[in-house]
Amino acid sequence: MAAPIKNQIMVKCFLPDEISLGGIFVPDSAKKDSNRVTIVAVGKGTKKRPMKLKAGQIGYRVMDWGLPFEENGEKFYVMDADAIIAVE
Repeated sequence: MAAPIKNQIMVKCFLPDEISLGGIFVPDSAKKDSNRVTIVAVGKGTKKRPMKLKAGQIGYRVMDWGLPFEENGEKFYVMDADAIIAVE
């Protein structure tokens, strides 16, 4: 598996719901990646900016940030740790 460096993290987005809260079926063409993510791997940080996030945490990312890539059929994003705006 790819490993992020410095202040980079690797995340996996939660899958969007198949049915909306109102009970309407959402087609694949209307689905976007969620901004709710699971942090899969983290870099070591730097002396000036130690890494505060940990693998396994659930967080919320700024939409449309990160470099998307696929590994073993799964979609991941690599991004700067500053793209995570909140954690649960």
